[in-house]
Amino acid sequence: MLSTKANSQERLLRTLILPVAILAITVLAPVAPLVHAQSVVTIIPADFKPLGVGVNVLTNEIYVATTRNSDGNLDVINGTTNTIIARISTGNGTSAFKVAVNPVTNRVYVTNTRGSTLQVIDGSSHTLSSSIPVCGSGSPNNVAVNRRTNTVYVGCSGPAALAVINGQTDMVTTTIPLSAYIGSARPVTVNIRTDRIYVGDGSGSNVVAVDGQSNTIIANIPVTGASFHLGIDVNPWTNMVYVSNGGSSSVSVISGSTNTVIANIPVGPQPYGVGVDPRSNTIYVANSVGTSNSSSVSVIDGSDNTVSDTIKAPAWAIDAGVNPQTELVYVAEYYRCQSSSCANDPNQNSVLVISE
Repeated sequence: MLSTKANSQERLLRTLILPVAILAITVLAPVAPLVHAQSVVTIIPADFKPLGVGVNVLTNEIYVATTRNSDGNLDVINGTTNTIIARISTGNGTSAFKVAVNPVTNRVYVTNTRGSTLQVIDGSSHTLSSSIPVCGSGSPNNVAVNRRTNTVYVGCSGPAALAVINGQTDMVTTTIPLSAYIGSARPVTVNIRTDRIYVGDGSGSNVVAVDGQSNTIIANIPVTGASFHLGIDVNPWTNMVYVSNGGSSSVSVISGSTNTVIANIPVGPQPYGVGVDPRSNTIYVANSVGTSNSSSVSVIDGSDNTVSDTIKAPAWAIDAGVNPQTELVYVAEYYRCQSSSCANDPNQNSVLVISE
């Protein structure tokens, strides 16, 4: 048993380390604009149907949500070796969909669309630590984390709502109704500097902005030309929100200061997941539709809101996660092989690794 003095020293150490860890990952100062030369580093085979990607910038581990035979899993990729080092079961009868990571607590959150739960993974031991009932009869979709406040947010399909979870207690503290503004709460992101949460509509065009301190809706933002939203992310330094518009092959840029759309950027067909590198002010958009089981990743320069590059994706690009520290981007690729000619195609069900 530790002595009183040792306990006191341990508490002091934790109080010193935690703010440093938060500072290291939340105050990643922007760097000078880079000359972009994106290229594919490797393709990592994943388990069946990878649909979500989460990155821990402190441990350099990447988490990919997959589901095989009605059982959800989380593939863990070592960002140094680009190899899968663990496969974590999210439970029998689960469907692993989207992923969010709190690097400070080293906890990983995976939405289970089949059982209306949020699965919590211990990043240190690579084990399932708890399962949180969420969304009631409404299916949980995307998930986002404010690592500064240790709060987790889950979008609920129907009725549209935003579930707010205390990351320390694993308890739902409140559920914010959104059905007056959107039909289905789908993509979710958090600006950790302003404590604002943004929720896209999976069946309509609006984006809802929520104040994280009061858990109240502060704006309902119309996005002209959008049929629905499948992905959203934010650059906390520029206070710009990027939302993919299904049906219109574009990404809309929302100013977090004015809660208005300031630009619409044409990208590839059926844009899905969005990932932002706040340091280089670069946005990556997974375009999930292409030809012959292929698609693309659009690279947007946040300084002028133009597409600076388009990277071919061998399969269907679904979601994108960025590690600003290593300057690597991870894109989940998925398609169902429909013929014998593609049965052994290594590109199906994989993670595309792109160097910035």
